[in-house]
Amino acid sequence: MLPLRFAFAAAVGLLTSTTVARAQRSVQVNGVDHRVYRTSRNITLDGRFSEPDWAQADSITDFRQKDPVEGAPSTERTVVRLLATPDGLAIGWSLYDSDARNIVRSQVRRDAELRSDDYVSMGIDGLHDRRSAFYFRTNANGALWDGEHVDVETGNESWDGVWDVRTSITSEGWFAEMLIPWATLRYAEGDSVMGMNFRRFMPRKNEETLWRAWRRTEGLRFLEKEGIIGNLDGLPRRPRIEARPYVSGESRLAERRFFSVRGDTLLSPSLLDGGIGLDLKAPITNTITADITINPDFAQAEVDRQIVNLTRFPLFFPEQRPFFTEGSAIFDFGRPRETQMFYSRRVGLGANGNPVTIPFGVRMQGRAGSRQVGFLAARTAGDEKTTNAVLRVRQDLLGRGFIGAMGTFAGETGRPASTTGGIDFSLPYIVQGGQNLVFLGNAAWSRDSAGGQVGGHYRFVIDYPNDNADLVVRFDRIEAGYDPALGFVAQRGIHRLGGNMQITPRPKQRSRYIRRYEFNLLSYDVVWGIEGGLDNASFGVKPFGSQFQNGDRVEAFVRRRFDAPDRAFSLFTDATVTPGQYWWTRSEVQYQGAEARAVRATFSASSGNFYNGRSNDLSASLRVRNAPHVLLSIDGQVSDVSLPNARFTANTVRLRADYAFNPQLNTTVFAQWDNQSERASTNARLRWTLKPGSDLYVVWNSGWQTGLERPIVWTRPSRGGLVAKYVYFFRA
Repeated sequence: MLPLRFAFAAAVGLLTSTTVARAQRSVQVNGVDHRVYRTSRNITLDGRFSEPDWAQADSITDFRQKDPVEGAPSTERTVVRLLATPDGLAIGWSLYDSDARNIVRSQVRRDAELRSDDYVSMGIDGLHDRRSAFYFRTNANGALWDGEHVDVETGNESWDGVWDVRTSITSEGWFAEMLIPWATLRYAEGDSVMGMNFRRFMPRKNEETLWRAWRRTEGLRFLEKEGIIGNLDGLPRRPRIEARPYVSGESRLAERRFFSVRGDTLLSPSLLDGGIGLDLKAPITNTITADITINPDFAQAEVDRQIVNLTRFPLFFPEQRPFFTEGSAIFDFGRPRETQMFYSRRVGLGANGNPVTIPFGVRMQGRAGSRQVGFLAARTAGDEKTTNAVLRVRQDLLGRGFIGAMGTFAGETGRPASTTGGIDFSLPYIVQGGQNLVFLGNAAWSRDSAGGQVGGHYRFVIDYPNDNADLVVRFDRIEAGYDPALGFVAQRGIHRLGGNMQITPRPKQRSRYIRRYEFNLLSYDVVWGIEGGLDNASFGVKPFGSQFQNGDRVEAFVRRRFDAPDRAFSLFTDATVTPGQYWWTRSEVQYQGAEARAVRATFSASSGNFYNGRSNDLSASLRVRNAPHVLLSIDGQVSDVSLPNARFTANTVRLRADYAFNPQLNTTVFAQWDNQSERASTNARLRWTLKPGSDLYVVWNSGWQTGLERPIVWTRPSRGGLVAKYVYFFRA
């Protein structure tokens, strides 16, 4: 219990200390790079800059290339202007193009990544602490994408802010007007500056340009080189409350199980249901926000991808529910997808793995001076009434670094609670030549509800993530008793040593065809038991890889694997791997087409030994776009496996069709099938944004049993349901 007490004491101590209560930034700001133009008039979003205030605003024009020629001026003129209006920050983009007829604009759907299109994006660090930011992106169609800052390499793309944009296209290029309400941003009261940066991407040239942080070791998320925007004093206080009440209705078909030859049995009857709920957002301070959800509904969430698992380890499925995805980066602790202390999908699942009702949840997050804080708690209903909570604190340390603590609590009525706690750190440095060097690690301990032994997880990583090389070494010790009730742990009772030595040189003379070579001298992941004995291992070499100037990529791999299961496990129907020690070698080639292609193909093929047999694997995808409304994609995987005791072919197919009428009204149909679960399913969704923040969703889900001896009766799905949900947004 001592390690747990120490971890929770550290968390409470960091949260309650007042030594830096008045600190509002971790970086001293010495000057202002640009000043916004203040106006008492609001603008009309039309992408045409018809208001005279735009002509009064100063221009940001000094954009430089990150790729293909580092530091060179942008090949096309880019102009950004900023207005501080009563409603919010207005950003005007003038994106001149000498070949405007070939501007790529294929996507319209909200939160599409837009990487295949001409797009612009910006980061706004409202606290100018160079640690937190929101990102906003749009293309020539006026599609909306947004996210929040996690670190220099990653972001949380599940965050959805309330903002709007309109665009126009002429023979000179394309033009965009963004409006980001002040209430969407986070800034300290009385402050007058924010950190910002701007980026433009042109896919037909595969050219990326930025205002600041344009070196290849930097980029839009490199907040240490952000520009400082001034003349922002006297901004309005945040609204007292933001509310999103919803109403929903559901019609669910009877759930049936079909027998192989004929007949079926009823598992559950059809029903009509409805619900109401409410999400509230209220500022505790200008930089800390509390969120309350009452009877949350997740009908609009993306469905999971069906995957055939040909390993003995559990699969990780990412969180899709909006209440848990917003601000989720604060709760990152441990290695993602492998040893996470907090895995939010544990909340709302019963002991049998089925979803249970969440009548109430609360979340708090933000910054208190030089500390980042987060708290989440949720109560579940039904037969298993549980209370789940997680507390997180990070203290800024040495520039971009931090030292933090986190604890989780999972308690069921009438039973002792399970607790987990730990401390972690991240220390990123910039070494000679502007290269990045990162040290990070953690120590965590868990105690189960039955009062069993305390188990620990200890991790240390050295990372050198740069343009010319990506070198990393990591070590984990995961004790058998480490079992966080709200976490995800792929394997326990082990040591794990992993790493990567990838070298990515560029041609000495700029090549017309090759942008960068990629060689992986060795990637490795070696796992052995704490009591001794090699458990599993993977070694890989990439003898050749190349990224072309147009965005295409080709790679070749050789992999050597080892596995020593101590008990038999099932790979597929009637296919079992017996205990033993297995070594095998495989070869693989990959091709990825450039995002800018109207028809984009990718494929990966591998062949070689597999346990005590052989397998040939093929994975391929094809994406077709018809600008600006239609996007079709199909992908699939085939594994042909031959073992001494069985032979099988594992198949997975997915089809996705997006049709967007405009940025406010779009539809998606997602269908998938695999022959391991013997299930085909479809998810069809319509999203209509009536105004920023207010949405109507219509969702149809259905599934069919496959693998029967008789033909599938498509008119009688084994399960299905139609949900309509309306969310209304307002501030007060």
